[in-house]
Amino acid sequence: MASDGLIDVHHHFLPAAYRAAYERAGAKPPDGIARMPDWSESAALGLLDTIGIDRAYLSISSPGVAFEGSDATEIARLANDAAAELIANNPGRFGSFATLPLPDVDASLAEITRAFDELHLDGIGVLTHHGEVYLGDPVLDPVFAELDRRRAIVFVHPTSPLCCQQSLLDVPGPVLEFIFDTTRAVANLIYSGTLDRCPDIRWIIPHGGGALPAIGARIDAVRMLTPDRTCAAESAITYLDRFHYDLAGPRTEQALRGLLGIADASRVLYGSDYPFTPEPAVAMMRGAIETSTALGDDPLDLLTSNARRLFGQ
Repeated sequence: MASDGLIDVHHHFLPAAYRAAYERAGAKPPDGIARMPDWSESAALGLLDTIGIDRAYLSISSPGVAFEGSDATEIARLANDAAAELIANNPGRFGSFATLPLPDVDASLAEITRAFDELHLDGIGVLTHHGEVYLGDPVLDPVFAELDRRRAIVFVHPTSPLCCQQSLLDVPGPVLEFIFDTTRAVANLIYSGTLDRCPDIRWIIPHGGGALPAIGARIDAVRMLTPDRTCAAESAITYLDRFHYDLAGPRTEQALRGLLGIADASRVLYGSDYPFTPEPAVAMMRGAIETSTALGDDPLDLLTSNARRLFGQ
């Protein structure tokens, strides 16, 4: 089909320099998956045209750039340079969330400046945690203060959790643990007061918010049980309605309606999760969204309008 205007906010890429660094480090496929997917510029453009995507916002997926044996600062720079080159070579087809060498705060602040002021990228991509540092950790306060000053769009992506290794099931991390780690990171952003201190960051939470639609109200239980352990000024549902949420991954009507229980429909965005989700599955999930009744008469148009408004297009 010809491109019909979809904006894809959850679209990964594996530029040659990133893949080469990963292979040099001898790292295994991340998060229990069988192998890193193939990726190329031509294949990505083919996917956009086949699925009907006008523009895709690129990001580096788990495990990010700070894997063992890597020079995270150098790999982040190479990835961001590759994204800027793709954008320049394909006007209008790609945007990008810049990669940061977290948890190195000083190097990340320098890369934020370069990404926005020199490369003119569209936002920042972060993982739910970087090493032992979860989103909301005070170590990251200078980074989020700068992103708040810039009113930046911040795309969050899950990675395998640090905890619970003995209880993890023998299935790939994206199946279950990504959902829970997303929820854990968002809860910590609330509890830490990061969202109060940084009200102008525009957050994109992946995979329909993880488990947040199911446990959003439960997050507030800490206010009754151990009130000294939260710095949140407001109830959890107030914060949850401020996030944007992408729909990458399988999505049922019940799940969509659950998401709309914590966020307005104007906060929902399209995401393909390509190439970690292969093209046939991307097509299937696009069709499921298109025929959904939870998002009104024209779900795809709604998702695109939401994205254009967020990115100021």
